[in-house]
Amino acid sequence: MDPLSAISTALTSIKTAADIAKLLKDADLSLKNAELKLKLAEIVEALADAKLQMADIKQVMTEKDEVIARLQEALELKGKLILQDSAYWLPDEKGNVIGGPFCMGCFEANHVARTLVAGEKESQVKCPNCNSVFCSKPVYDRLRPDVEEGRKKYKIMLTHLGTQRRSVF
Repeated sequence: MDPLSAISTALTSIKTAADIAKLLKDADLSLKNAELKLKLAEIVEALADAKLQMADIKQVMTEKDEVIARLQEALELKGKLILQDSAYWLPDEKGNVIGGPFCMGCFEANHVARTLVAGEKESQVKCPNCNSVFCSKPVYDRLRPDVEEGRKKYKIMLTHLGTQRRSVF
């Protein structure tokens, strides 16, 4: 139920209880006991309905407050993040990357920063949250510096082997 309908229903229940209470106050002493008990039961029922409606309103308002807080946090984070190489990154004051990479899809669709992980194949990056997979060598190298370091060592070794072979012939 939307909050405005719940508030309207609660106010109607409260007004009904107040009207019955006013009727009882203004009632003639000749009102029979049975009628008095019936009116009191109607007041109790109207107040119980109002109480239930107010509990529903409280729950809806709490949920809306939580959504607002999450969106405010996401908006604050979005102001800090930079989009580079198909991923979001968190820079420090000087612009140096200190956090990330975060999934672009998760952040733009759900406003949550989910960290990407290196995929099974080289240059493959995936999001464990939404299961999206894409290729990005810069992101992969950032996630797996050991692979980039291994590439450098391999190139040095090939260069070294190449110079040794030339010297043999």
